[in-house]
Amino acid sequence: MKTCMLTGSFDPFTVGHLDLVRRVVGVFDKVYVAVLVNPLKKYTFSVDQRLRILHAALDEYQNVRVVSYAGMTYDLARELGVDYLVRGIRAESDFRYEQDMAEFNMQEGGIDTICLMTNALHDVSSGEVRRRLQAQESLVGYVPDVCIPLVEKIYWSEVNA
Repeated sequence: MKTCMLTGSFDPFTVGHLDLVRRVVGVFDKVYVAVLVNPLKKYTFSVDQRLRILHAALDEYQNVRVVSYAGMTYDLARELGVDYLVRGIRAESDFRYEQDMAEFNMQEGGIDTICLMTNALHDVSSGEVRRRLQAQESLVGYVPDVCIPLVEKIYWSEVNA
């Protein structure tokens, strides 16, 4: 059984993230989507809110499991028996960062990384989604359609309460 893991803060989950998941679900037997919890970072959405959004977006995929973690990615990968990390690359700056992280995860944890070029139609950052939320602009084309009402509800009723 071949497994992979996509990691990120997913603050919030975007159509770009969903595009990566869609591209790997048919290739791997099991796909983990892991929400990073970094106590040093300030998030717009809590870990529970991010998990709710991910479950809404990924519920239809039978071989996807959503988890959260704090600590080193390679430790979680080993714990879950993951064969590959999957990362998306939007631009040259992403490539340099992902190359460094891939080398680190291989050296420290023995876990290999597969990088996929992002689809230009889904080249969206979570930062842009947060900006659009704050400006009360449409999230269509930025967040999976099934998640838009949930993201807006959480943002306006819980995050900005």
